[in-house]
Amino acid sequence: MKIINWKDEFSVGVKELDDQHKKLIDMINHLIAEQSSLTDSATIADLLTKMTNYAQEHFRAEEYLMAEYGFDKKEQQVKQHQAFIDKTISFHSASDVGPNILSVALLDYLSTWLISHILTEDMQYKDFFNSKGLS
Repeated sequence: MKIINWKDEFSVGVKELDDQHKKLIDMINHLIAEQSSLTDSATIADLLTKMTNYAQEHFRAEEYLMAEYGFDKKEQQVKQHQAFIDKTISFHSASDVGPNILSVALLDYLSTWLISHILTEDMQYKDFFNSKGLS
């Protein structure tokens, strides 16, 4: 699996959220770089816990801004955020079932979901937040 490089096209135009997205990408890149160490279920569980906690922090920040400025697609985002958390928790629960297979599935899910979510869902609020003066 390849490292994810931040691209300008990932920017949602709000520095705080872009910085959080970059940190999430860095966390995934760390997992990719350390892929060979992901055979230990305790390592997988620890990394998933850190990723889930930070993702929840990021989602709260996004959802707060959406509520504060009246973004009309907030509920859709909330559902997607919860689905991500539920899925990462399910990976966490399965971390001692088959760690070698799990690590590949986990990395694929995390990287695909994050990039897809930023480029499709989060881009929907880019113009909205910019029109409200957020940058």
